[in-house]
Amino acid sequence: MIETERLLLRRVTSADLDELIAIHAQPAVMRFMGSFDRDEALQWMSRNEREWEELGYGRLAIVERATGRFLGRSGLKYWPQFGETEVGWLLRPDAWGRGFASEAGRACVEWGFEHLQLGHITAMIRPDNHRSIRVAERLGMEPLRGDVLLGEPVVVYAASGSVA
Repeated sequence: MIETERLLLRRVTSADLDELIAIHAQPAVMRFMGSFDRDEALQWMSRNEREWEELGYGRLAIVERATGRFLGRSGLKYWPQFGETEVGWLLRPDAWGRGFASEAGRACVEWGFEHLQLGHITAMIRPDNHRSIRVAERLGMEPLRGDVLLGEPVVVYAASGSVA
């Protein structure tokens, strides 16, 4: 769906299920994102597919173009309780530190502004998730407010109109 220099961002499919579960089982990922068992992952995938059907956007698989390797997920998520659309990113730990999250996040935000007429896009990040904060800053996002998402305190970062 979206191609960048190094990545292909496409809709998440059932073929990605085991990879998503394995990524969420990594302790470094679980610290900020929690784990998925098979049933939870299937429910997440079902909700994501419903969002694509209803909204025309949702979460995307991140695939490295050169190797075809599944790296994680990114994409956009509408949170009705905030009335906002969030960009997110989650990578397998062995892909960290190579700029993939910034590349995927930037592509998703640009796509969102171009196709969805959004005034701003947020990123809801736990205050101790320094890696994700740096990604948001690289995308030109700035802190907007503190909030609570799924019972966890977050800092809501926002970009308006385009990405730096």
